Amino acid sequence: MKTINVPIPSYPWPYLVGPFVESFTQDEIDWYDTDFTFMSEATREKYKKHGLAQATSYMFPGADTIEKIRPICRFMIWLTLYDDYYELCPVDELAVIRDRIMEVMLGASLKPDDIGLIRQVAYCRDEFRPYANNEWFDRWTQAFYRYTTYGLMEETPYKLSGKMPTLNNLLLIREYSISMYTFGEPVELTIDFIMPGYIAEHPAIQRIKMLMCRIIAIQNDLASLQKELAVETEILNIVLVIQHQYKISLEEACVETIRIHDEYVKELQDMEANLPDFGIYQKDVEKYIYYMILMITGLGAWYYKGTSSRYTVPGAFPKPEYGIASSNVPE
Repeated sequence: MKTINVPIPSYPWPYLVGPFVESFTQDEIDWYDTDFTFMSEATREKYKKHGLAQATSYMFPGADTIEKIRPICRFMIWLTLYDDYYELCPVDELAVIRDRIMEVMLGASLKPDDIGLIRQVAYCRDEFRPYANNEWFDRWTQAFYRYTTYGLMEETPYKLSGKMPTLNNLLLIREYSISMYTFGEPVELTIDFIMPGYIAEHPAIQRIKMLMCRIIAIQNDLASLQKELAVETEILNIVLVIQHQYKISLEEACVETIRIHDEYVKELQDMEANLPDFGIYQKDVEKYIYYMILMITGLGAWYYKGTSSRYTVPGAFPKPEYGIASSNVPE
């Protein structure tokens, strides 16, 4: 496999690391071995080296208590494994799974036949409750719906067929499939400010969220590029799509990727400096935007400064198991 010099994105903002970066190492292992046993043992052993719990403190430095960061940490792990496990799941089957998860996110009780994945999202919900209200839970759940429906389910036909989307289609799909719309919702809880609906729905806030999602999607594609070159179904990487669409080298595609990334960063920087007037909530909104931006810089730092093997060690990335390992691995 060809090794290329993948550029590392840079940002005009700092990154911060929260105080709980190593606090969930054992919890993470226990969660894998308790509620993710529908996955093979070999896959779970790989996840134990990914350091996903560590990433949470890089992305949510505003969480000042272990009680606030715990459900975010749990949700980080949950989203990653959900994404990996159901990567090639037929969309009609994934729709049923999505709808059951949404029921639980909104308060439904667990059923005896719910697998550990469902139990874990119920734990997230219950641990978020002291800090959230019903409006927040609605936004969190709807963001998950869009992530699955407009992200994962739109990716599946391309992965199964091996056909690459156009760059514009890819950017739209990755905006959702990167999962940052739903994973970013707890920023509000870490700073004790749940946005009123009219602010959350404001076009400026929606645009800032979109930019955050697209920047992180490109950031992820660059960090993942080397390992994705070795995975046949991983064709939905912006670098690979640019290379294919414009018939250029990987190195040239990396340069174009950084150019697109930097344009998004420039727009986000401009929007942060020129927010609309949100009246009595102005300082709260400014703080919210600041900590949302720290998700970008924190994740960028974790990719290259954290201890994860997910993006750097050959063979460390698990293969999708839904419909394969799940049929012969006991719950």
